Amino acid sequence: MRYNEYYDRQEQHMEQREQYTILTPSDVMDILGVGKNTAYELLNSGKLKGFRVGRSWRITGEALEEFMLLRQ
Repeated sequence: MRYNEYYDRQEQHMEQREQYTILTPSDVMDILGVGKNTAYELLNSGKLKGFRVGRSWRITGEALEEFMLLRQ
């Protein structure tokens, strides 16, 4: 994926994300453009902060925003 495409995609998803407070790993995969294994690896390693509801992961919008800012 080209650099500009990444940021265009990121901006588009950020606009959509504004309506969310809590995200699922599937949402994170779409926003970051990563696969399932990468998303769960980020959560399990603590690089992306999230919390569990039962066996499911949830990620706050603020945690995703913080992760994206640190990645730049």
